[in-house]
Amino acid sequence: MLPTLTTLQQRKPHLYSPDWLCPQCNSAPEDLNHLWTCPYILPDLNPCLTYRSEIIKFRDSCLSSFLSLKPLDITFQAGFFALDCWNYESPSPSCLWLTRVLLPAHLTAFLNQHFPLSIIYKFISPLLNDFQIELYGEIWLCRNVLFHAWEESQGISAASKLRGPSANSSSIATSSQKHNSSLATVSQDSWISWISSSIIRGG
Repeated sequence: MLPTLTTLQQRKPHLYSPDWLCPQCNSAPEDLNHLWTCPYILPDLNPCLTYRSEIIKFRDSCLSSFLSLKPLDITFQAGFFALDCWNYESPSPSCLWLTRVLLPAHLTAFLNQHFPLSIIYKFISPLLNDFQIELYGEIWLCRNVLFHAWEESQGISAASKLRGPSANSSSIATSSQKHNSSLATVSQDSWISWISSSIIRGG
């Protein structure tokens, strides 16, 4: 499981207040579903836009792969596009399953009307893997850079993570009081500058 803020709040409640919301948008708890749909204000780092773009790319790659195997009429394409797993607007639960490398049953059932399961898995598995890698690189890694900066602003250091709750029990109240802002209030120029310097330092 990815260590989202909600996961950290469960694991280390002495460091991460249960009242804290997503550090990037400060509008909802940061769980695994919110991670891909966070409406963070910086366009180049907006997880929601990136997620939608990657879903579309994955969907179109799947369609192209299966159309290359044999001629299929327009009803196949229409039915494929209508599948609930491509509903990235809400997004649908089955769309979010794809981020966990889980193939929705209705997707394989639809494809199984035209192809054997062995062919379906042979073609869709590498595409799903590529999709997962893109999400990791485009959303998770960027989020981590910003999240570590946010942790520092809350007084959460690497050393404090290694200590138990007794050593940090007094810090949660102070840290909780400080959490009235989020990364959403930081200007784009300052974050670009910070990220650039962080990359140069290799940190």
